[in-house]
Amino acid sequence: MSIPRRIFRNGRGTVTTYPNLIEDQETFNNLMKDIRRKPVVALDTEFHCEKKYWPDLFLIQLAADGIGPVAVDPLAVKDLTPLAELFADKEIVKVLHSARNDLAILFNDIPEFRVANLFDSQIAAAFLGYGEQISLVNLVHSVCGVQSRKKYSMSDWSARPLAEGQLEYALDDVRHLVKVHDVLASGLKKKGRTHWFEGESESLLESSTYAISRERLFSKARSAGKVKRVNFPLLWRLVNWREDTAREMNRPRFYVGRDHLLCRLAVLVPKNPDTIRSLRALPGGFVEKYGEAVVEEVNRCRKDPPEDVPTLVLPTHDWGYTARKDILRIFLKMKSKSLDLSPALLLPRESFESILGNPPKNLEQFMTRKDLTGWRKEALGPDLVDLLTGKLAMALKKGNSLRFIKVK
Repeated sequence: MSIPRRIFRNGRGTVTTYPNLIEDQETFNNLMKDIRRKPVVALDTEFHCEKKYWPDLFLIQLAADGIGPVAVDPLAVKDLTPLAELFADKEIVKVLHSARNDLAILFNDIPEFRVANLFDSQIAAAFLGYGEQISLVNLVHSVCGVQSRKKYSMSDWSARPLAEGQLEYALDDVRHLVKVHDVLASGLKKKGRTHWFEGESESLLESSTYAISRERLFSKARSAGKVKRVNFPLLWRLVNWREDTAREMNRPRFYVGRDHLLCRLAVLVPKNPDTIRSLRALPGGFVEKYGEAVVEEVNRCRKDPPEDVPTLVLPTHDWGYTARKDILRIFLKMKSKSLDLSPALLLPRESFESILGNPPKNLEQFMTRKDLTGWRKEALGPDLVDLLTGKLAMALKKGNSLRFIKVK
C-alpha cells in the first residue's frame, strides 16, 4: 500500500505529499480529501477508444496548488465516488483541456456523475485569440513558456507497470494547468468575455451532451451515400442494428460496418446473404458474420416498416444561396478578426448552413434561434440580420480593402 508522507513546513501547517502513482483506495481517499480544500483543481485522463464501444479508462491525473501532480490507477482503485463528489462540488473549479472526451468517459463509468464549475482551457483559449482548438502542449508553451514532452503520446496506457517516462508524460498534462487557468480566467475577465465563455461551456455540464444520438448517427450515415427517401426506413433499421450489435460486442461501430456500407445495403435491399456479395469493397468476412442478421432486418422492415424514422430536413438552395454563402463567409471573417476569434467558433458549420438555407427575416426571429448560444447572438446580432436583409452592404475602401456599410 502506498502511504503518503506528512511533512511540517515553515510553521504553516501539515503538508501532505503523495506518490506519483496511487494504486490503493485509502491513499486515493486521502488525496481527494486534501484536494477538495483547494479552490482550483486540474484534471486529465488517459484512455483507449480505438477497439471498444465504450472507451477504457486507464489513468486519472490531478494537481492543485501544493498538491501533485499525481496519477491514480483506476484499474487498482475501484471506487471513484470521491472523484464524483469533487466534480459535483460547486465551490471548486475543475480545469480540463478539451474536456468533452474525458467527461464522456466519467459520465459513463461513474454512477450519477454530475459536473459543476468546469473550466475548459481550450474553450477559454479560443475566446482569447489562441485559436479554436489549440493543443494543450502549445497552450502551455504559450502561457508558461514550457515545452512538454511528446514521446509517449501514443502509449499503451493499459500496460502495467507504467514506464517512468510514460507516467511523467501523463503528469505533464496537469502540471501547469492551474497556472494556465489563472492566466486565462484573468484574460477573460479583462476582455469582458467571461459570460461568453460560460455560455459556451454550459452544454458540457449536461449528461445529455454525452448520450449517443441515434438520430445524429442516421443523419451522418445518410450523408455517406446516395440514399433516396424510400430507403430511409431500411437505413434506419440498419443504423439501429449496427449500434445494438456494436454495443453488445463492445466494439466500435465501424468494426461492424461503416456508414457507406449501410447506405449500399439500404439501396441494395438484399434478399439473401449471397446478394450482399455483389457489393464492391465489401469487408472480408462481413457476409459470414452479419449476412443473416442484415437480411433479417430487411425482412422485418418489409413486414413492419418503422414509424420512428428521423425526419431529415434536406438542404434546398434557392437562387440567392451561393451569393449569401460568399458574403456571409466574408462577413464572418471580418467580424471574427475584429473580435479576435476564429470564424468557426463564432458561427459553427451547422448553424452557418441553417442560416443560409433559412435566413432570419428580422432580429426577433434571429434571437429566438435555439441552435445559437446567447453570446453568439450578442456578438453577431443586428449586423448579421442587417446583412441578410439587405441593410448592410459590402464596399471597397481606398486601398481596395473591404468594409461593410449601412444602407439607407
